[in-house]
Order: sequence, then structure tokens, then C-alpha cells
Amino acid sequence: MKRLLRAAVGAACSFLLMHPAAAQWQGKAGLGLRHASHAEYEDDRVLVRERGWLPGIVLEGAYHSGNATWFAAAEGYRAAIGYRGQSQLGAAARSRTATTLATLRLGGSYQLAAQFALTAALEADLWRRDIRSTDDAAGLLERYRSERFVFGAAHTWRPSSGVVLTELALVLATPERMRVDFSGLLDSASLTTRRAPGVRVGTRFVPALSPHLELRAAYDWMRIERSDDAPLTRNGRFAGTVAQPEHVRQGITLTLSRLF
Repeated sequence: MKRLLRAAVGAACSFLLMHPAAAQWQGKAGLGLRHASHAEYEDDRVLVRERGWLPGIVLEGAYHSGNATWFAAAEGYRAAIGYRGQSQLGAAARSRTATTLATLRLGGSYQLAAQFALTAALEADLWRRDIRSTDDAAGLLERYRSERFVFGAAHTWRPSSGVVLTELALVLATPERMRVDFSGLLDSASLTTRRAPGVRVGTRFVPALSPHLELRAAYDWMRIERSDDAPLTRNGRFAGTVAQPEHVRQGITLTLSRLF
């Protein structure tokens, strides 16, 4: 991950030095809403389902030179969302999950034609789930980290109402590195899931009447297979095994940004 980031930053700096003329910077900052949906499965049976809206912020900076654009972006969302699952004994459980989602993105695009461009990016995905305790079940705190490689294409239309850009991308994610805390009942455990594919579609609109505003809507989908079993311990002594079930992550993101 660190090597890839250093290589991307080095390439971007080299490009900036080679093309000082006709260069243009653009930034954006705004507010967002993300509908996060998370479901865990075992033999096609739903074990856990979480969903809800999270408010957040978005920041992005871009450097345009000729047909190429380099960009860096950050997004963060946080709120408590609904949780429906089951206890270790199989009893139904309802709670709330304090959820934090953060994404750091570094990438570029190349304009092949006036209306068509290819895009690629490297993302760092951070996810925190704090499942609150109930009368019948202890809470869990889970932290996830993974990287994503995003490859796609974008098409631009320029109707009289403004500029419309649509995007379609394939997402390839590295295994999630998980750390789970069991409210002190067991020792913390670490797990690693599987590599996962996903898709992303989105659209952006800059209205002609307000060229300094951008509206964006996007949908993400990814399925991650079940992890291997990992040992569970209590005070350093073996107490069983734990695994992260197969799970599906989905998100609908809406943002309103100011361009400058």
C-alpha cells in the first residue's frame, strides 16, 4: 500500500513539473448523505442486517493538464444505524450500530475524446462498527481496513441545462483486515477476509445557472466471501474460533459540493 501511494504521488509530481503551462487547479468541498447497507449471510440465510443514513463531508482537489487529470479526495460519514441480528445463542437481537466510514482516494483520468475518459484510482477504505449492547447480548466493536483498485470510464454530456457526467467502474478490493473487541468477555481477535470484486455507478451534474455547484449521486456494491476461522481466547487460553461471515456492502451516496 505504502509503495503504491509513493509511486502515485511521485508520478503526479513528475507530471506537474513536466506540464507547467495550460495547467488548471480545481477544488471542491461539500456535504453528503450516505445510505449504508450491510448484510451477513450463512447458507443464503441472513444473519445480520444493518442499514441507515449517515451524514458526512467530501473534499477533493484536481489538477488538469492537457488530456490528463490527477485528483485526490477524502470522504467521511458517521451516524448510528439500525441493527437486526442474533445473539450467540441464536435469539433475535435488535440494536443500533455507531458506524464510521472513511475513504481516501488518489487517482487520475485521461480524456480519450471530447466526451469520453478512462479513470483509475487507489482507495483506502476504513470502516468502524460499534454494535451497542442489549439486555440479551453484549456489544461488539469491529474495525476494518482494506484497499481498493478502481478502474472505469466516464461519459460527459453538455445539454443546455448544464454538464452531466456519468461514471461506471469495476472495484477490486484487497482482503479486509479486521479487529474485533468483545466487550471484555473475550480477548480481542484479528481476522482477514477475502479479496472481493465490486461495481460503482454514478452521475454528476453542474447546473448552467449555478456553475459553482455540483450534485452527485453514486451507488456501490461489493460481496466479500467468508473468512477463515481464527482462534478465540479468554485471558490467553483457547476458547473457540470465530469467522466473519460472507457479507454484502452497499451504499447510495448523495453530495452537494461547492466548486472553486
